[in-house]
Amino acid sequence: MTTVEMNDFLAGAWIAHVACITPAGEPYVVPSWYWWDGVAFWLLPRMQSAWAHYLAANPRVSLVVDEPAPPIRKVVCQGTAVIVEAAVGPFLADGRMSIWNQIGGQHMAPRYLGAEAAKYRETVNVEPCWSIKVIPYSLKTWQGLGWAARYKHPELHATVRDQQVTPTYYG
Repeated sequence: MTTVEMNDFLAGAWIAHVACITPAGEPYVVPSWYWWDGVAFWLLPRMQSAWAHYLAANPRVSLVVDEPAPPIRKVVCQGTAVIVEAAVGPFLADGRMSIWNQIGGQHMAPRYLGAEAAKYRETVNVEPCWSIKVIPYSLKTWQGLGWAARYKHPELHATVRDQQVTPTYYG
């Protein structure tokens, strides 16, 4: 995908699959809403979300945003999680709106819930949440039904009709 295509795709109401590491060293994957600001992914877990605590302890993170039906686009990110706000309420002590409250109200809830966004926000806008910014150091994109060339075994594909090909099997 081009950068424009990737940004357009990430503006959709897809779910990110966020992978992090538990304190025991085990992989942990969770589905999450996200907001892509054109440079980084923003995640807004609830205060009690285990994965927010995992990312605070170990900022290595991967996430995938994909679609299940053609054209089957996907974005794979490896990055570093930066804790911008840790378990804060919708408003900070100085009266300013928290970052998670701003992002949730302006970007996430309307995109994922449409007309139901305001009703949803009324019920959750009292709970503390985290603001986590995932800064990518690797972004890979893909779209289409074919395989990328690096996955193919040229020795298995005849380029000329009726050409004899001897398959190589791996096992």
